[in-house]
Amino acid sequence: MTYVLGTHSEELNRLGRQHQIWQAEAMVAWDKAGFKSGDRLLDLGCGPGFASFDLAKRVGSTGQVLGIDQSPSYITYLNEQAAELQLPQLKGELLNLAGPAPLAIADYSWDGAWCRWLCMFLTDLNPLLALIKSSLRCGAKLVLHEYIRWDTFSLHPHGSAVAEFVNCCIQHWQSHGGDPNVASRLPALLQQQGFELVSSCSFLACSPNGHKKAQWLEDFLTSYQAQLIADGVWTQSQQEALEAEISQAKNNQSLWQTPALVEQIWQKT
Repeated sequence: MTYVLGTHSEELNRLGRQHQIWQAEAMVAWDKAGFKSGDRLLDLGCGPGFASFDLAKRVGSTGQVLGIDQSPSYITYLNEQAAELQLPQLKGELLNLAGPAPLAIADYSWDGAWCRWLCMFLTDLNPLLALIKSSLRCGAKLVLHEYIRWDTFSLHPHGSAVAEFVNCCIQHWQSHGGDPNVASRLPALLQQQGFELVSSCSFLACSPNGHKKAQWLEDFLTSYQAQLIADGVWTQSQQEALEAEISQAKNNQSLWQTPALVEQIWQKT
């Protein structure tokens, strides 16, 4: 499926803010996986490349990072930024993640792969799993950050409009073939591909107003509604109720709870 959140400039900017908020968790995961200087790493579903830039700095001039995405505008942005940031070890490549991997990538030589918030948007995971299996060398690590319960996204108290919006998002993604709870299916699928789960943990933040995770949720609520309205699954009256609820939350003591995110680190055996 296509990236239903869009690839316009507003979404690119939101993805940049999102990466900054979750950057620390990503870097800790890369530490756990042993990603280091000189490694050759894949960034699967890299988008505009915000994580790719950090990975490129981590592997240094003796390493290599290949960002893979199916959005031409995002890959163009990644390659332009890599040149501007003087990161010759980083390259972005346009690839349909629902199709076969090119031989240049599927050569069993890569030291690791990073994949965040990609699996949830794919109608068929088999091509991605085949790419991962055929690209990584024996002993390589795969680091995944994917949701296991997206419906934990909530506002307390008085969060009925937020709950309605969350349910609309879930139905919208499912209608396009996505799975916002995809992390629950990954262990069985990766075991079948010959991977061993070596580490896992969960991230479920409960944040007050003004905290970065709360701001991240508010950012999503205000950026994605236009797409839902354009697709005819969210109305202007629903949006007005949502905006009123967000405003009320800002003027009172409120608790924002994030979707349940799961980290899985796998090793190819």
